[in-house]
Amino acid sequence: MFKKIAMSSSVLALAFASSAALAVPQTHDIQVIADVPSTDFYVQPVDHGTVTQPQRLVWNDTTSELEGISRDFKAKSAAVGGTGNPAIKATLLDPVGMTSGGETIDLQVRFNNIALVKDTAVDVVNADAAVTEIIAPMQITPVKPGAGYKEGNYAGIVRVMFDAP
Repeated sequence: MFKKIAMSSSVLALAFASSAALAVPQTHDIQVIADVPSTDFYVQPVDHGTVTQPQRLVWNDTTSELEGISRDFKAKSAAVGGTGNPAIKATLLDPVGMTSGGETIDLQVRFNNIALVKDTAVDVVNADAAVTEIIAPMQITPVKPGAGYKEGNYAGIVRVMFDAP
C-alpha cells in the first residue's frame, strides 16, 4: 500500500509539472494618472480622495433629508493683476445633479462660499488671498425636489474648472 501511495504522488507531481509547462502568459493593463500643478497656480483637494473616490451624500433618518458635503481645497495663484483683483475663477462645466432612473436631485456647488454657475467663470479667490496658499471649502448641497426626495440609488458628477484670469 505504501508503494502505491508513493507512485500516486509521482504521477501527481508529473501532472503539476505538465500543467506548469502549458501555462499561458498573462498581461495586465493598469491605468495610472497624475496631476502635477505648477508652483504659481493650483487648486488641489487637501484630501486627494475627494477627486479619486466617490463622495457620498448621506441620508439623515432623523430629518428625512439628504445632507451635503464640504471638502477643503488648497489654492494659490501668482497670476495677479493688482490688489483686490480676482486671482482664481471657477466654472461648472456641466449641469450638476444626481439621477436615479427618471428621478433627479439638483445640486448647488459653492467654492470659498461663492456659488458656482454652469458655463460662467466666477471669481472665487481674490489676489490678496491667493498670493500665499489658502484653504477654501467646496460645498456640494442637494436641492430638495418640489415633490420631496424619491427612493433610488442616485449618482452624478460635478465637473469644476479652475483658472487664473
